[in-house]
Amino acid sequence: MKKLSALILTGCFLSASAASYGAGFALYEYSARSTAMSGATMANTAEAASLAINPALITELDGTQVQAGLTIVTAEATTTVAGQSRSLKNDVWYLPNFFITKKWSDQISLGLGGFSRYGLGGEYQSPVETWLGSNLAYKVRLETFSFTPTIAVKANDELSVAMGLEAMVIGFSQSSYSNFPTDNGKFEISGSGVSWGGNFSFIYRPEWAEKWSLGAVYRTKVKQNLNGRINANGKTFYPAEFNIHDANAEGAITLPDSISAGLSFRPTEQWTLEAGIVGTFWSAYDQILIQYKDSETSPVIRNQKKYKDVYRLNFGTEYKLTPNWAVRAGYAYDKSPINNKEMDTLVPVDDRHLASVGVGYQTDTWSVDLAYAHVFAKDLSGHSKQLQNLPVQYTDGKSDMFAVTFGYKF
Repeated sequence: MKKLSALILTGCFLSASAASYGAGFALYEYSARSTAMSGATMANTAEAASLAINPALITELDGTQVQAGLTIVTAEATTTVAGQSRSLKNDVWYLPNFFITKKWSDQISLGLGGFSRYGLGGEYQSPVETWLGSNLAYKVRLETFSFTPTIAVKANDELSVAMGLEAMVIGFSQSSYSNFPTDNGKFEISGSGVSWGGNFSFIYRPEWAEKWSLGAVYRTKVKQNLNGRINANGKTFYPAEFNIHDANAEGAITLPDSISAGLSFRPTEQWTLEAGIVGTFWSAYDQILIQYKDSETSPVIRNQKKYKDVYRLNFGTEYKLTPNWAVRAGYAYDKSPINNKEMDTLVPVDDRHLASVGVGYQTDTWSVDLAYAHVFAKDLSGHSKQLQNLPVQYTDGKSDMFAVTFGYKF
């Protein structure tokens, strides 16, 4: 497999596309309960899915608990390059997840989660051969799945801490056209890889302020080393300063580190409120480098991104109507890291507003949660240095998400 996938990966990753609902290409929908509260579950009630949100919370779960769920995503957006517009085709993406926790002792809990932290996908409507944006990409699919073995320790009655490893599996494919007068051909890039990262977290519930709690998580950078291949159907293209041909390639991409925090307040036994913030240091990702393996003379491909550090704000609430039923709602404001001087076709949206609602039912042994969220994306205008500074515009971006999670306690 070719690392050239990194080229697209870079483009994709750094440009959260149609299937991606977080700024950049981050995903935050790890359970239906969390989706309903727009991710504001960092410091309130624990669930097995807390392994993806704040792993330190699992010290508050008894016995063995499992959760499994699915988020279904649809998205729309339009990209205009030099006055020519193309909209994304109607498509549906499926994001599965699973979590299992085990209380090993009064102080130690163990857990394993499987979920997607990054993802994007989309294909522009045809005809695309004559669209200048196809020089960058007219179709892309980036899928990741992370496995996170975790250990959490209850330090005392007020504080719990956790540490986890992350093995992230990546699969990527992208299709582009070379629309130069002497080329005019299609080429595809695909690749895969596995990389490692980690996280550290805590939950603090002070006895002197029993209605309040504070949680936080730090996630390390993850360097993605990819092996892939580019398929040019036997042709050779000469766009810009490099050639594209059938060959194996290698590359690297660094996914940024982030810090998340949430402050929860419970005014009554039935009502929970939380406000949170996520800071992602996207400036760590400024370009993508791809090196062909088949020739020392083949140039390095530099896909410039120059992303900005950004933040995400979220607010969520949960109200227990009865011991079994709960209703939830949330809102998030997600800043986009895209540099409007380095725009491409992969992430056709700017800042996002997200509104969500949901409901949950639980018994002593099992639970089911449902959620719906809608993303409103701002338009963005700028230029693409990769396309000789041609004007680029993103419009009509929006997305719908439907989530369901089932839980069981042993």
